[in-house]
Amino acid sequence: MTNIFFTALTFCAMVTASYAQQQPPKLHVVATTSEHNWNGIAISNDNRLFADFPRWEKGSNPSLVEIKDGKEIPFPGNGWNEWQPGKDPKTAFVSLNSLYINRADNHLWVTDAGEAFYKTIVPQSPKLVEIDLVTNKVVNVFLIDEEYAPVGSHLNDIRIQGDHVFITESGTGTILVLNRKTKAIRRLLAGSKLTKADPQGQPVIDGFRLQGADGKTPAIHTDQLDLSADGKTLFFMSPFGPNLYKVAVADLLNESLNDDELEKRVTVDRTVNPVGGIVMDDKDNLYLSEIETGSIRCEGADKQTKWILKDPRLVWPDAYSIALDGTFYMVVAQISNMTFMRKGEDLRRPPYYIFSFKPER
Repeated sequence: MTNIFFTALTFCAMVTASYAQQQPPKLHVVATTSEHNWNGIAISNDNRLFADFPRWEKGSNPSLVEIKDGKEIPFPGNGWNEWQPGKDPKTAFVSLNSLYINRADNHLWVTDAGEAFYKTIVPQSPKLVEIDLVTNKVVNVFLIDEEYAPVGSHLNDIRIQGDHVFITESGTGTILVLNRKTKAIRRLLAGSKLTKADPQGQPVIDGFRLQGADGKTPAIHTDQLDLSADGKTLFFMSPFGPNLYKVAVADLLNESLNDDELEKRVTVDRTVNPVGGIVMDDKDNLYLSEIETGSIRCEGADKQTKWILKDPRLVWPDAYSIALDGTFYMVVAQISNMTFMRKGEDLRRPPYYIFSFKPER
């Protein structure tokens, strides 16, 4: 009788735990496009919405758009969206990867990886571009030279804390730290396995193991990153996991630490499923774009799942941007349907979506 009683209690606890998860928020279509898949998104402090198109294919202009009433308006003008081979890459967008709004001043930051048409980096093109959204003018261009963006590199996501910009570089696997005032750059953990793709990470979507024409799973190194709500901890990972790492921002900024010493201060925050993007909100809830199941998973600061939102339109849900009112904006990039993921076959199917959703607070 005692065993039956405890079994019943255990069962009730499991049922209670399953019902403790919140209902997921509803997805709302904000915009669609049928020409090329977008990859980055940013919502400003005054609710202006921006998205970018990597230059994966010829003719893929514009690179950066502001979305107004569902329409794509090239931004910011002055030739930035008119790059062609032979044009000065320092003053035009070559191939964008991500967007970010610095909430402190409402400036839009644009990450240009500089890889045009799936080829090697166009010389002098990797850069960060800072745009003042009051004047709609470029106010800073931070060029990332070959010492920090060598052949095979790929500038990816960024986050900003005070005078410092943290950049993941997913081609060779490293974290860059840019000092906005001095423009000095440091290249960290370049020799560490913590910034490299785990060879055991081989995502399977719809029964197909993602692989290139050579039959190998693409090695995408450290990519996703975000800061804790208090700005004291940086989280980073490779998209196929399985580890989300964390490190104190103070340690990243401590120039007296060499890479071996810094690596010892990095710890595993949690294990995660393969993702297209991550973001943390102001309560340290973590949102994971899970690519194998076409889902968004919300985990609380206690690392327990709060809800899972699943939708067949979430084909490689990717980047996020959170508005001041708590509304999330995200792109669906369909990366898993591109040739380098599908053994040379292009399975992308328009439309490409931008969604919004607003979790319970």
